[in-house]
Amino acid sequence: MVGDALWYEAAQVVGITNALNVGADGLGASGLTPVEPAGASAEVRAVFEDVQAFYGSAEVPAPFRLIAHDPGYLADVWAATRHAFGDNRLSRRLKEALAFAVSLTSRSAFGSAFHLAEMRRLGVGERGVMEVVGVTQMFSSYTKIADTLALEADMADIAPVDPTPAPGS
Repeated sequence: MVGDALWYEAAQVVGITNALNVGADGLGASGLTPVEPAGASAEVRAVFEDVQAFYGSAEVPAPFRLIAHDPGYLADVWAATRHAFGDNRLSRRLKEALAFAVSLTSRSAFGSAFHLAEMRRLGVGERGVMEVVGVTQMFSSYTKIADTLALEADMADIAPVDPTPAPGS
């Protein structure tokens, strides 16, 4: 598992990005009213303040305001987000680029705008943004072509299936 630590770290970013995008795009479209910080409980306000500090923003991003109707769930999702996006082996800048790519491919209006803004806030310029867009578009296109042609993977001899159980199971 130690050798795969980078992959697990990237997978956490992908998973929590999808969760946040579902919260923002799905719950937002459903008509659920976001919790306003001024009217929130002390428990929710504490999480909101941590979110604002982490993102360096006066605003609390939509997914957190939408799930704040359940303070325990909000705290859990925020803890997972903070853990996944914190600098570790992979930098926060790289993680935001990955989250932007995930958001583009899943067509998340919230995620694409949010993670693009975070990339820019963290110093990624237009050329860097376009590099992420280009790589994302290329791999997304190849995947669509392979899916359409129902191609079988041809790398089994290079990377055989690992029959060991997932970590923690």
